[in-house]
Amino acid sequence: MPSNVFAALIMSEWLPWVSSLFVILWVLHLRIRNASLADVGFCLAFGLIVIVCGVSGPGDFSRRIVVSGMGILYAARLGSHLFRNRVYNTSEDSRYQAIRSMLGGWESIVIFCYFQIQVPACLFFAGLLCWVMNHPAEGIGWWDSLGVVIFLMAIIGEAIADRQLEVFRQNPLNKGKTLQAGLWRYSRHPNYFFESLHWWAYVPLAVGLPWAWASIAWPILMTVSLLWITGVPWAEAQALASRGESYRNYQRTTSVFFPWFPRTSTNSEAS
Repeated sequence: MPSNVFAALIMSEWLPWVSSLFVILWVLHLRIRNASLADVGFCLAFGLIVIVCGVSGPGDFSRRIVVSGMGILYAARLGSHLFRNRVYNTSEDSRYQAIRSMLGGWESIVIFCYFQIQVPACLFFAGLLCWVMNHPAEGIGWWDSLGVVIFLMAIIGEAIADRQLEVFRQNPLNKGKTLQAGLWRYSRHPNYFFESLHWWAYVPLAVGLPWAWASIAWPILMTVSLLWITGVPWAEAQALASRGESYRNYQRTTSVFFPWFPRTSTNSEAS
């Protein structure tokens, strides 16, 4: 991949600032003992980088407005959701608690490294938007419009999925039960599906750039990570531990990632 992919994002200038931000967040996490601050920090740093690229980038003004607006909306929605549901006035996510229990005396060092891993992740994913903003074409074309449509589908779908789960969990009568209504009827992880779809929105926006085909690396990496590394495996293990047979039946009837009509089951449990 040529260096001009990241030409709009000068890594050496951003690295110390973003790294310092995550050091501050790590210190703050020591006080509240909630590693989800790293996830909120990703959204914050990502949004700031996109704003700077949108303001100071050399690309067409209308394109910079559209793409930076997409990035800001994505970061603001996801960051506020994570802060409300995983940080503010709530206990640490059980996935991080499980990791802490396995680390023992290495806990602080490993969690610090986890916070710092967010630095290259922020630069890498924000770099995609900065690159797309650098497009030599003027105005918004058909391919760009397709990207915006995909983005809107993704951001709205993820917001709906997150809200449906949030409302379900707020009802004490649903404790130990599995949400099988709304978008969660068609996918066990619709929030992850739409998160993945969001990154595919920038592929048509890259059409016309040198090495435009390389833009598929970002959504592929995110999809692989969500499906097999950071997303689905941890969420499924947590759900099985807390909901047992209810979730096993859900696994038998419902698509793991891509939304599809549920299969019938003789042991189906209503939500």
